[in-house]
Amino acid sequence: MNKENFEYLRPASLDEVLRLRAENPDKIKFLAGGSFKPILEDGKTIIVDLQDAGLDCLEVTEQGFMIGGLATLQDLDSALGSSGFYQALSTEYGLNVRNTLSLSNFLAQANGRLPVLICLLALEPIVYSLEHPDGLSLRDFMLSMPTADVVIKVEIPAFTKLGYEGVGRSPKDLPIVSMAVNRQMDGSFRVACGGTVEIWETFELSQPDEDDIEQISKLYQNSDDAWASAEYRQNVAKVLLTRVLQKLESIA
Repeated sequence: MNKENFEYLRPASLDEVLRLRAENPDKIKFLAGGSFKPILEDGKTIIVDLQDAGLDCLEVTEQGFMIGGLATLQDLDSALGSSGFYQALSTEYGLNVRNTLSLSNFLAQANGRLPVLICLLALEPIVYSLEHPDGLSLRDFMLSMPTADVVIKVEIPAFTKLGYEGVGRSPKDLPIVSMAVNRQMDGSFRVACGGTVEIWETFELSQPDEDDIEQISKLYQNSDDAWASAEYRQNVAKVLLTRVLQKLESIA
């Protein structure tokens, strides 16, 4: 921390967290797991450590998954049990970070270049946070500038399979084109695309064919940046989508 005079609190429930927040507006710095260098901003005089507040819970039902905001990315991977999600996660982070970084802190700094976020977008979760207790779609939550917010829980609908592919400038780079496809319970496909900092809307494929795959080109048509041209991304993205769809057919 960068200040010496502060009060440290460790509430034992979400109700207590909400009470402290209501009683001390704009004075609290929340510690939500996996912050290696937390900074106490100007005006913040109370440190609230959420480690004991019950926000690391995991629940798996036939309807889907409920993931607490303080659950780690490794916890999320274990709950989902998806080889596609594991591929994306291991591309982005080593085991130490996966075991320490909370879902809340991940979302606070994520953008469209991160494979884990692309997979989550394809799964269409609803995010509940201190600022948005009634829930937002993940994309709307990310566009709400969630840096100072704390995720309470994320609800992910049940899905059949999740596939992921990405291409980077080198095997150790973040992808410049990435693709996650969620085969939903009704058999349709929900597609999320990434590789730039922008966070795009997902789209649905009911019966994938050449016309549907061309939707990818529209997403990437203005994606030129220092990493790759839009034309390159458009061409690679169509290949990746075909590859992911083929992979989903082969996953038991």
